[in-house]
Amino acid sequence: MNIKLNIEKNNKYFKILKDNEVLIRGVKPKWYSQQIRFFYDNRTYEIKKKSFWSSGFQILQSGSLIGDIPFSWKNGHHIHLHQTNKKYWIKSTKKGSAWSSDKIYSLLEDGVKSIVAIHYSWKKWKPDIEIEILDNNASYELIIYALFLMRQKQQAESAGSTMMVGG
Repeated sequence: MNIKLNIEKNNKYFKILKDNEVLIRGVKPKWYSQQIRFFYDNRTYEIKKKSFWSSGFQILQSGSLIGDIPFSWKNGHHIHLHQTNKKYWIKSTKKGSAWSSDKIYSLLEDGVKSIVAIHYSWKKWKPDIEIEILDNNASYELIIYALFLMRQKQQAESAGSTMMVGG
């Protein structure tokens, strides 16, 4: 199965493609926010912050709350879906040599079972993202949530790698 993420127009629009057929279309409405909106199976989904001061997010389906993405200092962000009462975490592993930026992000159900693997690398000055479904129970909405968690983990890692200059 060949599932790819195609990012367009300065990270504003994205598409999930399976064998070059568009499955999911999405948009990041404002360049400065972390909110995303995507369309799948004639429904509108949205991931947005709970409040301005909160570090957690809400998952909405056609305006109704179906899950949330809370934050803890110990474990970072994780997905909690209310319908199934399952929790999902993201784990990153480096792929290739020490100088390579290639990584594999695995979505773990209840912190144990790997469901989705996201292969992330840089090619021709832009990210190349391929998605591998490891479990038949994984839905396409779960792939979007995993991509959102991957982006949160990348932002946390890059914030932690900055150095203080001066005194």
